[in-house]
Amino acid sequence: MAYFIQMHIVNKRKDLTLEEAVGTADGLAVLGFFIEPTNSGKSDSHSPPPGEEPNTGSEHDMKAWKTLTDYLSAIKNISSEVEVTHEISIDDLLGHVNRESYFRYSGSLTTPLCNEAVVWTVFKESIKVDHELMAMFPKHAGYHDVFRPRQALHSRKVLTTAAATVPGPVLFYLLLSCLFLFPCYNPP
Repeated sequence: MAYFIQMHIVNKRKDLTLEEAVGTADGLAVLGFFIEPTNSGKSDSHSPPPGEEPNTGSEHDMKAWKTLTDYLSAIKNISSEVEVTHEISIDDLLGHVNRESYFRYSGSLTTPLCNEAVVWTVFKESIKVDHELMAMFPKHAGYHDVFRPRQALHSRKVLTTAAATVPGPVLFYLLLSCLFLFPCYNPP
């Protein structure tokens, strides 16, 4: 599935310079989050497990996205500098995305020279953002229909988190019942 926007949070290993990091297989780590409109009308192919609430993009989450997009009109080109005077929390931008459900693989940067220096973590659940706020990114950046085509897997192994076999609340009650069945030993 192609998403309208993907957000990347890029991290460099602290023991390397940027030049060293782009030349090292695990020099960079990227957290990738897919973003889709809240009012798409489509069924969510990344539905949460039974018992979990879907990530629908709360009003609180939209406030963070509104704050972020308010700065876009001031960014005219790659050398633009904008003083951010309002706090924007990554947690608020991510909303209620399940950060324990993801794919992970070793790969490359998405821009030339496409160095094989990245440990990618791509989250399965998408961030829901108001469509009008999403439309501000290509409007102000001037980029439209820009995406990197699907790349061959080659010899990469894609790892994923496994679904829990026992739901959290059930496991909690089982552990709690064990405490009552097997009270602590009190020596005489």
